[in-house]
Amino acid sequence: MPANSPTTLERAIQANFLFKFAPFVEWPPAAFSGTERNFVICVVGEDPFGTLLNEVVRGQKMVGRPVVVRRAGGEAGPTGCHILFAGHSTDPGYAPFATTEGQPVLTVADKSAGPSGAMIEFVRQSGRVRFQIDDGAARANGLKISSKLLGLAIAVNRK
Repeated sequence: MPANSPTTLERAIQANFLFKFAPFVEWPPAAFSGTERNFVICVVGEDPFGTLLNEVVRGQKMVGRPVVVRRAGGEAGPTGCHILFAGHSTDPGYAPFATTEGQPVLTVADKSAGPSGAMIEFVRQSGRVRFQIDDGAARANGLKISSKLLGLAIAVNRK
């Protein structure tokens, strides 16, 4: 394991953050107009969480909907996601956020181990898991991130 790889504790913290970001994001009504009855957190690429994320969301609800975790394999990419976490991939054509452009999907990645271009990126600072937010990208996709969450970020891109 490389020296900058997150520890199990850091992964647990990231899994909790991933779920806890949701109440601080406002999705447009169209994000919930399909046949999907759940609030869906998708994981693509290498899954760094294992069972951690499933344990975090078990029995939880978001905007009145049961929270489920979907792991997408292959090239198809996930559909019906509200949050998309993109892990590392060795695939040279890996562009997990290309399919969500213009869609009301909150994209998240680990800055040290995932693809670039996520709206929220996990970073390590002084041995702690923190995050930075690209609020401009979120707004461009119809998402409104609460000022409370923006205030907790170590950096915010508002363009």
